[in-house]
Amino acid sequence: MELSDSQFEQYQQDGYVVVEDLLSDPEVERITDRIREYVTGERTETQFDRMLEPDIKPDAFEHEGEPVRKFEGVGLAREDDVFADLAHHEDILAVIEQLQGPNIDLLRSAAMLKPPQVGSEKKFHQDAAYYPIQPRDHVTVWIALDEATTDNGCMRVVPGAHTDGLIGHEAIEYDTDITITEREYGLDDTVALPMEPGSVLFQHCLLPHYTAPNTTEQWRRAFILSYMRSRSRFTDDQPPEWVESLHIAGDEFPGCV
Repeated sequence: MELSDSQFEQYQQDGYVVVEDLLSDPEVERITDRIREYVTGERTETQFDRMLEPDIKPDAFEHEGEPVRKFEGVGLAREDDVFADLAHHEDILAVIEQLQGPNIDLLRSAAMLKPPQVGSEKKFHQDAAYYPIQPRDHVTVWIALDEATTDNGCMRVVPGAHTDGLIGHEAIEYDTDITITEREYGLDDTVALPMEPGSVLFQHCLLPHYTAPNTTEQWRRAFILSYMRSRSRFTDDQPPEWVESLHIAGDEFPGCV
């Protein structure tokens, strides 16, 4: 897998590029089956966190399993063989190497779920705002596992706004949720990115983006992998304890994240 010149230019200019059908149907099925096992309790997570939708009680959820909003933690890719294979997917890494070079660490892995009818919105934010690291150019890989539509909360991005740098955010609702407060974005500022299962969005960490609630009767499941250069360093003397990394490819460097 290699980005074309026009795809590479789009990533530089707009801050994102979608590669269609990067994962095969069997790969998508294997990942969604594993997520379903965690959602229903057939498997119990030990090395990563589970977050339910905050505005619904689990016993009021009328679908299979619990109303899981996300599974979060590098432990997903470190401890689970299915997610580990995904984090080392050769076609994904081939694109990341084009964007960031051969020395790569995994900064984040997360299953991002919007349960039927109750999947909530994710307000406008930049991924870089969560992580006090330099350089601020890590790449978020957003993998569609179900058909992502405007009705169930597909990704919406503000093209080109990654060149504006880090924008002011503040915490909302709960400690791990933040939103942009320094500027006001609306849907008219965005481009919607409907995606088929197996298609992959490569997104600059400074690109503002948003996802709407899921108003349908089907799950909208996606998986996120964020990759950074192995030489990345913390900008804070006391960085958040929850930030960790997993070496993926190339060389490692002492004193880095």
